[in-house]
Amino acid sequence: MIEIKIPKEITEYKEKFLFGLTVRQFVSAVAALAVCVPLFIFGKDYLGDDVIGWLIILIAVPIFAFGFFKFDGMTFEVFLGMLFRQKWAEPQRRTYEELPVFWDCREEIIEDRIAHQLAEIKHRKKSAKRKDGVYNEHK
Repeated sequence: MIEIKIPKEITEYKEKFLFGLTVRQFVSAVAALAVCVPLFIFGKDYLGDDVIGWLIILIAVPIFAFGFFKFDGMTFEVFLGMLFRQKWAEPQRRTYEELPVFWDCREEIIEDRIAHQLAEIKHRKKSAKRKDGVYNEHK
């Protein structure tokens, strides 16, 4: 029996174009090969095999990333744009700001809490005396 994988979310489905790659992935792979193969063929005589190898890796990784990288549903260029905006274009500057509202009314809040606690204690004592059958509150 043939099994077909169905994505949980149908919007995540990407049609395969060639060799199991989407069109975006295929185009980025072809672009990386179109840049890096001639660079290796013509550059190895001038820079040497090791240096040209590292140069090809540094050039090919971003080209491949445009086709294969996906983070939280964002493509590579959207991710780079967001990263640029967050780090350099619109950096978040958070300043500490002390709110004087609480400090102005803190004594009132404390007094209110103490009064509430005292009333609660008094109410508990009355309830306990009534349960015991003692109704004398002059003590």
